[in-house]
Amino acid sequence: MVEESTWLIEARNLTRVYGGDGAEIRALDGVSMKVAPGELVSVMGPSGSGKSTLLNLIGALDQPTDGEVFVRGQNLAHLANVDSFRAHTVGFIFQLHNLLPTLTARENVEVPMVGYRISRDRRRRAEEILSLVSLADRMDHLPNQLSGGQRQRVAVARALANNPPLVLADEPTGNLDTTAGRDLMRLLKSLNESQGTTFVVVTHDPAVARRTNRVLVMADGKIVREDLIGSPLEEDLKMWRHSELGEILLSGDDNLQERLELSPDQMTVLRRLLESADGGD
Repeated sequence: MVEESTWLIEARNLTRVYGGDGAEIRALDGVSMKVAPGELVSVMGPSGSGKSTLLNLIGALDQPTDGEVFVRGQNLAHLANVDSFRAHTVGFIFQLHNLLPTLTARENVEVPMVGYRISRDRRRRAEEILSLVSLADRMDHLPNQLSGGQRQRVAVARALANNPPLVLADEPTGNLDTTAGRDLMRLLKSLNESQGTTFVVVTHDPAVARRTNRVLVMADGKIVREDLIGSPLEEDLKMWRHSELGEILLSGDDNLQERLELSPDQMTVLRRLLESADGGD
């Protein structure tokens, strides 16, 4: 039975353990989180922090060792048809676009619709969504005839083919240069605002996270911090606050003051700025 819920995603005390016999790896350790419909959320953290594991559990690509995941009120442990869930409820964008090399952009976008729409409707929908991501003039091109940024836009279109309410993106800008990555995040933000699609974006790049509305920060399989995205200055201060230098500045290390050649007044101002970035007094 599907529960009534105001949340699109609700994870409850998720644990995911790999291995055994004394060689266990705890990829997730009691993670709970919620995402409302229409949000644009990023998940940050170092390699091995559990970001991709969390995404896989939300997308029903893996199952938790303990805990529960609900998407649209549906407990994913009780899905009657996992393939249907993946086709209609959640779209995926990965770091590697994974396009089929012998199919055109339009044909690649049609793939998730096979078995769910007739050929004529698949073609119409593929052309519509490729136009939405500014690839109307590249529909009949093969992947090797497209730039990296264009290939990733095709991957975005493919993820949106069945109009899912949720799209999960795992390091979608990881293989793109700075300009293409910025353009892709601008596209995701535009689709979020115009289509109401909810995006959860895993990234290690602070510049990508700044394009979202909320950031979940992970470490050692846990969510250790949650930030709402503010102004560029606020975001720079938050990054500095949680850097090694920021932690030392806030520790009251007088030797650091001498090494930086700062006056006591300047040191006080810096500490107050960093404290304010984390909601301190």
